[in-house]
Amino acid sequence: MRRLILPFVWLAAVAVTAGCASLEFVERTTSGPDAREFLTARSYQTNGRAPNFEEKKHWEDQIDDRIAKYLREHPELQQTTRFSDFRFWKHVTPGSAPGEVRVLLEEPQEQTIDPAQMAVLAEQHWPEIRQKAKEAWVYPYGWVLYFDDKGVVDMVHRVTGLRADE
Repeated sequence: MRRLILPFVWLAAVAVTAGCASLEFVERTTSGPDAREFLTARSYQTNGRAPNFEEKKHWEDQIDDRIAKYLREHPELQQTTRFSDFRFWKHVTPGSAPGEVRVLLEEPQEQTIDPAQMAVLAEQHWPEIRQKAKEAWVYPYGWVLYFDDKGVVDMVHRVTGLRADE
């Protein structure tokens, strides 16, 4: 009898683990998307592999040119705490201006000023976010950036898989 139960227990554990791994949740974060992550994810999506050396070098040259142009047009950014995140880490942070975000991540998949749609995107985090957000930009790989009149005020990331606290 015990030999019959053990395989079923094992199959049940696998099913529960697989079910948990397919859970999707939205996390609120102060660390936004990194342009390099987008490069790698797009390469996997397009080519089924990470970008090779030449592709990385070409991308680095392009983004460095866009960043340099933006910095020439907005020299005041060099005096902010966001400068290193933007210039060297190529990383969106709270306070990033819309132009900075476009330089790093290019155009969003979708933009909305509809509070109902923004609430759906933010899920359980909407009560905190709605106090500041006037617009949301939706990016691939589960990223949603919320803006006020000046820049990024909040970010959420839709994650699939097991939560760290579970």
